[in-house]
Amino acid sequence: MKDKKEDAVEVFSHEAGKRNKVLLAEENKIAQKILHRELDSLDAEIIIARDGWEAIRLAGELSPNVITTEIDLPGMGGFEICRKLKNSYNTRDIPVIFVTHVDSEEDRKKAYEVGAVDYCVAPFKPGELASKIKKLLEVWGMRESRTILIAEDSETIMQITSNILKKQGHEVLEARDGLEAWKILQERDDIDLIISDINMPNMDGHQLCRKIRLDSKWEFVPIIICSTLADKEDIVMLLNSGADDYVIKPFSTEEFLARIKAHMRVKELYNDLNRANDKLQAFNISLEKMVEARTHQLHEANMEAITMLAVASEFRDTDTGSHVRRIAEYSREIALAMGYSESKADEISYSSILHDVGKIAIPDSILKKGGSLTDDEFETMKKHTAHGEKILSDNKFFKMGKDVARWHHEKFDGTGYPDGFSEYSIPLSSRIVAVADVFDALTTERVYKKAWAEGKAHKEIMKLSGKHFDPLVIDAFDNLYKEGVISAILKKYESDR
Repeated sequence: MKDKKEDAVEVFSHEAGKRNKVLLAEENKIAQKILHRELDSLDAEIIIARDGWEAIRLAGELSPNVITTEIDLPGMGGFEICRKLKNSYNTRDIPVIFVTHVDSEEDRKKAYEVGAVDYCVAPFKPGELASKIKKLLEVWGMRESRTILIAEDSETIMQITSNILKKQGHEVLEARDGLEAWKILQERDDIDLIISDINMPNMDGHQLCRKIRLDSKWEFVPIIICSTLADKEDIVMLLNSGADDYVIKPFSTEEFLARIKAHMRVKELYNDLNRANDKLQAFNISLEKMVEARTHQLHEANMEAITMLAVASEFRDTDTGSHVRRIAEYSREIALAMGYSESKADEISYSSILHDVGKIAIPDSILKKGGSLTDDEFETMKKHTAHGEKILSDNKFFKMGKDVARWHHEKFDGTGYPDGFSEYSIPLSSRIVAVADVFDALTTERVYKKAWAEGKAHKEIMKLSGKHFDPLVIDAFDNLYKEGVISAILKKYESDR
């Protein structure tokens, strides 16, 4: 028959190799299954001890991360198990949780007195114990193997320090001076902590600290200085150089290990923070893409609404929707030629489509009249600017479109309508659209006139610079005309003229 240790390992051998170990000191088989089911969600190897002596033995041999114990166990009770664990150098840091059916204030107090970290009364809510142990595993996670770099020129001290750390399960990298340590740092990216002497050949502790802190790769890696020097000024200088702690040789092994654990705990917090920041950044990027996509959808929907509205008003006037498309292209090219950004030019372009949207409110008898308008009819026609502004006034997306609708008939010399604005009191978008609109009107056939040749229309536009039109806009338009850009847009819609 197998002994208890072999039986326990055999039962849970499928969990071997997991990073964490949880030792359960529990005699009752039903309770064992309940506890095992409760802890099944943890990334941990579950080890069973059926009596107190076995719990002590397995704790010493396997170094579990957490131990749970019942109060009453064969051979040795839970209180005595906890007391022995805390009195042993190898096991005193292992957190112990009492898991018992006894809900006694006296026993709870006694459990804490012997060194337990928690007291859990069964039956408990599903996940309650697992949650407690998970938190302990996170806090005590620094017990797992770490990679520690030691820079020390004394062979004796190097051996002593290295052996202490290796016994704790850490991987130790040895450098005989600061320069060798720096070379190792350039070759590795998995170093969790650095221990350095001060006085070393080639590169001393001060120089090493400064070089490490200048490299963002090692920004949050703890540096502990170990030296026989105890001068306060020297300690302050080292801390200012980037060291996190200072240990005076010869040091107490217990204090040395405690300081290492403290610094590793802080590093874990930094790591957790960095991971959280990475997740937050990824989420923000995803959110920005979603917002960008949604904004694009809204823009497209608004553009479709703008185009439909503009074309609807244009059909009543010219029987074609190409007029607004040509003006949109003219306006965009003029804005770009004036040095404005793509986004600004695009905004002026789609806003220009709405310049005559107010004509929806003008009677057909005036809008489609073949001859000249009477003074009263012209006054009615001029109101399309105010009608356009009113139609667009409630939508922020149409703000520039509203400006264009109201002021595209203003003139640079102040003789335009509806408000008699002059020069740069007229919005830029309206000054640009005014040129595009008049040029397109001249080169397009209407019920009351034939289309002008583009050369004749160009000369007319140039004559009106400083009077009807902004000279800066005219300069941009003239350059585009000479480059053939205006002609290309005209030819693109030749059949609709």
